[in-house]
Amino acid sequence: MALQAFFGRYPLEHGSEPIMGWRAWRLRRRPDGLLRIAPTTPRSDWEPGVAIHATCSGAHTREYLVYNPELVAFHRSPEIGCTCGIHAMKDPRRLRRSRPGRRAGVVGTIAMWGRVVEHTRGWRAEFAYPARLRLICVWCLWRGDLPGLPTTVLDQGGDLLPVCPRHRGAPRAAGRELDAQDLQARMLDTYGVELLPVEALEPFRRAG
Repeated sequence: MALQAFFGRYPLEHGSEPIMGWRAWRLRRRPDGLLRIAPTTPRSDWEPGVAIHATCSGAHTREYLVYNPELVAFHRSPEIGCTCGIHAMKDPRRLRRSRPGRRAGVVGTIAMWGRVVEHTRGWRAEFAYPARLRLICVWCLWRGDLPGLPTTVLDQGGDLLPVCPRHRGAPRAAGRELDAQDLQARMLDTYGVELLPVEALEPFRRAG
């Protein structure tokens, strides 16, 4: 899918090209069998072919760090002073340090546009869509030991956990076994994006 197809409907506000950042996701199999990537926090799936549009869903501000639906902010997202928006990191090594969750098995880059707020380590954006994706061993990502290329995906009731040969026997590494290459190809086809080159994970190797 050409990302440029979105930009006529959702304008760029930071030059002629979107801003690129790094994220991690969970991989899910819906009851109808379709694949979806989902944030590592309890948020909605990222639907294919649809630009993710951020809205502020509560008082995630510097003053109110605990979610309270009664304090919903009616402002355009992202807003300075709030934490709303689609988050992405500048440096892929931050994914390693952030410990994105024990079920995060997808890493990649996203294109961000619309209103974008820059921070020291990343951005918060109004609109976003995946640019490149790759399956990663969930245990390797959790421990920061990448590239962690998986050969198997464990289906645990719809939660899909990619695992490498080294972590195939890890605790809780149970579930119906699926082929990682097949699932990765299906994921890329679903979202119409390219495979993240393994060379892009070199910063993880150098992080020590």
